[in-house]
Amino acid sequence: MAIYSYIAIDHNGKRKKEMIDAENERTVIAQLRMQKLIPLSIKKRNKLSVSLTKKSSSGMAIFKPRIKGKDIIIFFRQFATLINAGLPMVQALDIMINQTQNTTLKTIAGEVKKDVEAGISLSEALSKHSKIFSSLSQNMIKAGEMGGVIDVVLLRLADYLEYTESIKRRMSSAMRYPIFVLFMAGGLIGILLFIVLPKMEVLFKESLHTKLPALTQFILTLSNVAKQKFYFIFLIVGIILLFYYFIKKSVRGSYILDKIKLKLPVIGKLFHEIALSRFARTLATLSDSGVPILDSIEMTGKMSENKFIEKATMEAKSSLKEGETLSAPLRKYTVFPPMVTSMISVGEKTGALDEMLNKIADFYDREVEVMVNSLASLIEPLLIIFLGATVGIVVVAMYLPYFTMFQHIG
Repeated sequence: MAIYSYIAIDHNGKRKKEMIDAENERTVIAQLRMQKLIPLSIKKRNKLSVSLTKKSSSGMAIFKPRIKGKDIIIFFRQFATLINAGLPMVQALDIMINQTQNTTLKTIAGEVKKDVEAGISLSEALSKHSKIFSSLSQNMIKAGEMGGVIDVVLLRLADYLEYTESIKRRMSSAMRYPIFVLFMAGGLIGILLFIVLPKMEVLFKESLHTKLPALTQFILTLSNVAKQKFYFIFLIVGIILLFYYFIKKSVRGSYILDKIKLKLPVIGKLFHEIALSRFARTLATLSDSGVPILDSIEMTGKMSENKFIEKATMEAKSSLKEGETLSAPLRKYTVFPPMVTSMISVGEKTGALDEMLNKIADFYDREVEVMVNSLASLIEPLLIIFLGATVGIVVVAMYLPYFTMFQHIG
């Protein structure tokens, strides 16, 4: 095997410059055509120049690029296409290594390829990189290997990961604007408390000889406390965050916090619907991919990211072990509405559980989309009112002494 460097263009006219292992130049051209690339130049490289290039381009290991969810989705989707085309596993991995842009993922794919060449199954090879490939991915691929439908499972896995990424995007889009406005409000209040009001206080003492209005005195006292005891404020905030961290880490504490999160006004309903959608979609995807139902339920609970729902799924797993239905224990928990448990019960009786779970997920996906749009339109005016009222109170407190002074003059 020799090493060749090539320059090629894709169907969008974008240039790509990479190195590839191949027996000869014809093999390089064939591999490039499979990747839908048009070669412009191909050169054979010696091992010394290749090693020097890799050393200069790799840089410090500490700055390795992070693997994003999008990189994993593209990897699985392209890998499924190659397997579906009839390519052997090792050859498909070799092509994926050459065309993967993320250098960190390229390195991991190379290690996976070596393990597969040594006779280890793909799922076992991926399990060595559990920080990148989740237990859900490993179990789905293992089920695909057992059923001989690994390409189908990889496509389902890519679809599921795209679905989870879309949920994260919805949540971030719903919270981005409120966080920005609150940050701006905090910045303005900080400027007024730490810079403007101390100067105004000196002016008040020099020009006014009467008692300051109660509101002005309160704001000035707040400004002095914030300025002199700012380290104390940071200490209190740090203690609160540390206390929250330890509660979140404890089993009982995280269960209570997740239960409260689902009952928060307005935003709690959004968390609830996202949790139900994720529960139904995950269980449907795992079950439809051939993962045993008990393993599917356990993984679904862990992937729900909510201890309250996880507890319900663990109880459902115990119920199934004893020969009962899945829907019966879920009815005991208020987090699962009657519609959800009824549809699961119908799915169990008719043998169409996967289909019913997907319908539940589709329903809550639409509900989440509507609610995110509604929250965006509702939060915007509320935050503007909050920002205006906060800044307005401080400004009124600043100018109120002058009105009092004019009254005394009158």
